[in-house]
Amino acid sequence: MIKNILVAYNGLPGSDAALKGAVQVQQRFDADLTGLFAHGNPFLSRQLHKAWMPQKMQDAIVEAADSPSDDIREKFDQICQVVPTEKKTWINSGGSVQTTVTRYSRLFDLTILGMHEKSYAHNLSHLELFPDRIALESGRPVLVFPSNPPVDCFDKTIVIAWDGKRAAARALADAKLFLKAGHNVDLVSIGRMPLAEATPGVDLEKLFKNHGWNVTISEIPLSKKTISQTLVEHCRNVDAGLLVMGAYEHSPLREGLFGGVTQDISLGAEIPVLMSH
Repeated sequence: MIKNILVAYNGLPGSDAALKGAVQVQQRFDADLTGLFAHGNPFLSRQLHKAWMPQKMQDAIVEAADSPSDDIREKFDQICQVVPTEKKTWINSGGSVQTTVTRYSRLFDLTILGMHEKSYAHNLSHLELFPDRIALESGRPVLVFPSNPPVDCFDKTIVIAWDGKRAAARALADAKLFLKAGHNVDLVSIGRMPLAEATPGVDLEKLFKNHGWNVTISEIPLSKKTISQTLVEHCRNVDAGLLVMGAYEHSPLREGLFGGVTQDISLGAEIPVLMSH
């Protein structure tokens, strides 16, 4: 059950989408919502340790760096107006952004982020977050919101990407946070051994129906499209509201260099994505 939600918020468009999504989840589960503004700037930290820099100059740099904080907090409160005061917390934290969000994530039932956005255009590249890596490093489920998700996304069909590996199993377990009796679930595999052959003797439909879910098994052959493109297209075809998937079955280094399903989905999905590792 979801009782404690963390949302990383920095005022950029992606985090606005994340916060609006977090409010939806908070209302659905009557959970506590914590907003985290992680904004450590490695360049700034290095400059402040220069021995020659006068204290007044150091103070001026810190004040300039912190000046957006009040505006960002104000935006947070504005978007969270429907959240009761006693269920809303704000944390303003320095330090490495990726490391800070990961460290806090380990304490929460769910962390909510926006789709990865290239923030160098805003001169704020140090605020960039990689949702897939936070899922990997925190060990907790991460829910990623695109800019325009369906309003009723959690009541629509939930697509679960299944490759039979450990991360997919973890994602399936975490998906139960959002599943209720009568929910439509689409278990989809792409280009792998058919599920019936991979797990002989198991009645997959019965496994899901024991939870009260309506399950569809989708087995899609490989094509010239990438797996991420196939997943996005399949979610569109079945009018899905949420995609559930494991993060990083290949190494993060390999995916960072050559691209991969997790990385591509975190950049371009059209519906919310629940990632687990």
